[in-house]
Amino acid sequence: MAILKHLIATSAVVSCVLSSPLSMKAVERQVSTIDRSTLNGKFFVGYQAWFRKPNEDDGNSHWTTDTPSPEVGHVGVDMIPNVTGYPSECLFDTPFTLPNGEVAQFYSNDCDGIVDLHFKYLADHGISGAFMQRFYGYINEANGGWVNILNNVKTAAEKYGRGFVIEYDLNGAATSSTNVTATYLADLAALSSITSSPAYMHHNGKPVLEIWGFGIVTEVTVDDGIAIVTALKNSGWYVILGVQQAWHAELAANQPGGYGPVYQLADMIQPWTVGAYDNSNYQDFHDGRQAVEDADALRDLGIDSSIVVWPGGSSSNANPNEVFDHFPRVNGTFYQKQLDGAVGLKPTFIFGAMFDEVNEGTAIYPVLRTSELPTNQRFLGIDNDMEPDAYLTMAGNAAVKLAEAWQ
Repeated sequence: MAILKHLIATSAVVSCVLSSPLSMKAVERQVSTIDRSTLNGKFFVGYQAWFRKPNEDDGNSHWTTDTPSPEVGHVGVDMIPNVTGYPSECLFDTPFTLPNGEVAQFYSNDCDGIVDLHFKYLADHGISGAFMQRFYGYINEANGGWVNILNNVKTAAEKYGRGFVIEYDLNGAATSSTNVTATYLADLAALSSITSSPAYMHHNGKPVLEIWGFGIVTEVTVDDGIAIVTALKNSGWYVILGVQQAWHAELAANQPGGYGPVYQLADMIQPWTVGAYDNSNYQDFHDGRQAVEDADALRDLGIDSSIVVWPGGSSSNANPNEVFDHFPRVNGTFYQKQLDGAVGLKPTFIFGAMFDEVNEGTAIYPVLRTSELPTNQRFLGIDNDMEPDAYLTMAGNAAVKLAEAWQ
């Protein structure tokens, strides 16, 4: 791969002080337009953008799992966004009482200004852009607001000089009931006005597309996976595969029904490592799996690499049988370890899981601190000594360091 010589496409890097909670070092932020022709040295986040007001669009607000509106005892998120600065018309009241007696408010992504604000956060912190999650069920859903969101992403990415990529999630797809290849190709044709945006990311001269879930969503067979990836590559796409974290062991085992033949077709492999380790054993995972096993295998296969980082996790409100704060953030230490480890391995780009995933507690956008949380429902907050944007700041610091490594 060619080394990234110029990180900024249209103007110079602007220096500003945005310190991490663990460091007061001034860093340079890539706040000008990024180079959309390459993934090299970039830091992207995964963006769900699936939140709605109750009964809006398809009726699934994603703020709750079993009721139309969030209620005490019936809520699908473990963290609460800090909605300071959000357009008031995009917010709605919840029954969750804050310490000051006011109620917590949630937002809708399908409302003018929300996606714009989120991309402003990315630009302000020097993060390259977002991979837009597109679940299989979204494709033929006329009233979900999903194309509205994609158009808003396109507009915001162009406005703030960010990049974006469509990431198909295989959840909901099944070889036995649908032609996945034909569905994807038809959807991409329908979205051509979006993927033709100057903000849409390219790599090696091709538009970028990610398919997430091979080795995880087993309803799509290996043969179907081969057909999907082959068809997309033949159509001119640079194809990233988000795969199960032990992908190389599966490839090496070469068992019937294993997804190894699919993995080998990828232009880039992105192992999904969320939940694969915690703060106590991350270093062993990094030193063994990522730095040796995965790195050696990808080099031998001639496949590019992307490394996933995540700040911690908790999903006990949506899944009551799960342990609350199952993967503690440790005041940012867990995330910082992964950021440093990923930069040191110099992947093509780093994928931050996720920007807005408050459902599973992996969000890095501003959320409430522990002292600001409601008193009538258990939620997870970031530490009280942290700024609301602390995790965005850490990600931005890592983005600077990875860009420097690619210069």
